[in-house]
Amino acid sequence: MEKRDIIFLLVALVALVVVAVVVKPIMTGQPPDLSLPAIPGLTPEPEDTVLPTQQAPQATVIRTTSPTPKPTTPPWSGKSTEIGYVSLGSPEETPSFTRFPDETPAPEKMLTYATIKSTGGGITQTISMPFPYWELEYSVDPWETTFVGETESREAGPAGFQYGEIHPRFSIEVRDAADNSLVREIVPTGGLDKELWEEEEENDPRPWRERFYEGTAKRSYYFVIHTHMINSYTMEVKVPERYVGKY
Repeated sequence: MEKRDIIFLLVALVALVVVAVVVKPIMTGQPPDLSLPAIPGLTPEPEDTVLPTQQAPQATVIRTTSPTPKPTTPPWSGKSTEIGYVSLGSPEETPSFTRFPDETPAPEKMLTYATIKSTGGGITQTISMPFPYWELEYSVDPWETTFVGETESREAGPAGFQYGEIHPRFSIEVRDAADNSLVREIVPTGGLDKELWEEEEENDPRPWRERFYEGTAKRSYYFVIHTHMINSYTMEVKVPERYVGKY
């Protein structure tokens, strides 16, 4: 074989290697493999690589607290208010059932929460009662005389005398403002006898007091007041002093 043939053969082999190693991978989208083939006994075998174990990150719990809602109405400051009327005149009386508590709270200092004063009957404005316990204290001044007399005219003959007996009456209806239901009807214990009261001071039962136990409920009320032969009356809603700034 001549030298020219040997050179031609080497060029052909180089071209074949270039096509196999470079051109073909590029055409198939793969990078060319320029690494040398492994020679048995000379090329070291790759060692197994131990990858470090990665721990999953722990989730961080963020605790959030909701802000305490502010009350819609400020707590009572201890100042008394006067309740007016939405309607005057004694409404028709309604029968009711009175509920009495089983226990009476220990005596404590009471403050006046609201006051009602008038000379005739009517329907009061609504009053909010956010307190678990409250009292209604009231006093009545009835007419003084028991009998009313009138002398007839003497033009037709001997004068006659007409008289009528006076029976003062007073009652309070405590009604729930939410549904107008009757909560309690209050009537003065022992009746209204001013003449008896004036004989001895110990006979005077005034003021009368009614107790109301609300528990955790917050309700609103209005009062329906019936009067007959009454000079005046006073009603006071009282609550314990320890409620100031709390409710």
